[in-house]
Amino acid sequence: MRIQAITNHRNLSFISKRDETNEQKLSNTQSTGIPKGLKAVHFGHNIIPGAAEALIKDYKWFINNDKLPAINALLKIKTDKTAFDSLLRSILKDDELSYELIDSIIKQPRNMKYFLKDFEEKLPVGSDMFLTFMPHNIYTKAYTKYIDKRVENAKSISELLEIRPDWKEDVLLSKHSDIYNNNDFELGHVPEAINHGKFEEIVHYLRKYMDYGINKSEKDIPAITINGTTFNFRYFTDGKTDKNVFGISDNNGERFIIKIAPTERKSLNDACALGTLCKIDTYLTRNYCRNSAPLRYYNHNLNASIYDFIEHQKVDKKITLEEIRENIPDFIDLNLKYNDTAGKNNFFILDHTQHRVKGMNDYHYGVEKSEWITVDNDHVIFESRFQPIIDKYHHVLPNTMDIFCKFL
Repeated sequence: MRIQAITNHRNLSFISKRDETNEQKLSNTQSTGIPKGLKAVHFGHNIIPGAAEALIKDYKWFINNDKLPAINALLKIKTDKTAFDSLLRSILKDDELSYELIDSIIKQPRNMKYFLKDFEEKLPVGSDMFLTFMPHNIYTKAYTKYIDKRVENAKSISELLEIRPDWKEDVLLSKHSDIYNNNDFELGHVPEAINHGKFEEIVHYLRKYMDYGINKSEKDIPAITINGTTFNFRYFTDGKTDKNVFGISDNNGERFIIKIAPTERKSLNDACALGTLCKIDTYLTRNYCRNSAPLRYYNHNLNASIYDFIEHQKVDKKITLEEIRENIPDFIDLNLKYNDTAGKNNFFILDHTQHRVKGMNDYHYGVEKSEWITVDNDHVIFESRFQPIIDKYHHVLPNTMDIFCKFL
């Protein structure tokens, strides 16, 4: 069974083009005043009757006439801080308006830090608007309703993982069952070169060559021929968990990476689990992250996944966590903090030979700056003030790297 491919399906015109471009873009959205003929919006420090209602009319004017996403329209409003606070609260209390606003924020993850900065400037000092960890916070209440609706209306699991990577396993499995009426949980789709039963046969063949400890040994894996296609394999020994990594190529020049873990260890929640990794990598792939190898497919029952093979030049030196984070800036832009220094060969230099990732966000900028691309994202922290954890749907991603490293 196939589900929707991990491809972009939305307007990307407001995704960032690096910091300086973002600052210019957001500045431009606020450079003009209220349209001629609309009501004045400066109310001093007192809220006058109907202030929020008048501002909402102007807010809707920017959306409908300037064709701006709701968040960009809101930040274009120029008014007193108290009146702006009143406007925002009125929007968040309205189910339809709050959904539209939050959805416009979620669709621009790389701009969230700029939105937050603008809100801090526009809201009164000491505002609790985005203290989303506080009980009964007005934004968190609106966000909870937004997530309720996104889950209810989701047409694929990848659609949910595009929003954020930290969904609970039971939520994803249950939603998959609702959508497809089966328990064959999977993400993405199998590339045509290894489709039509070939992938399952390859996985079963490779299992007898797997190692299950942290010390993996070099080995030769004989080629196999399936339906007239010959597949050659390479075994990578760098992994420190029960995940086994194989390179695969066929006689047509197609190349992929296949990761396999024991089926009895399958999980979408556990630290180091392949399913947990694939949740994170689906989020990165769906958001066109240039600093991560694209995920093509994950099968939960097989506990196996497929990634694009990345032409690469290794970052072959001992590196610090600070260096890693500096060289994969798109993780930070996507509200992820990388936290893994265990893998010796997890990082490659971005260059123009990597055709599989040329369509990713600001790829050519990353090449120009000699950024890195990662092939193992087990341990990351996801944090966003605009995306608070909703207990019935989300949990903190397992981040056991510090403990794990003590045993290596």
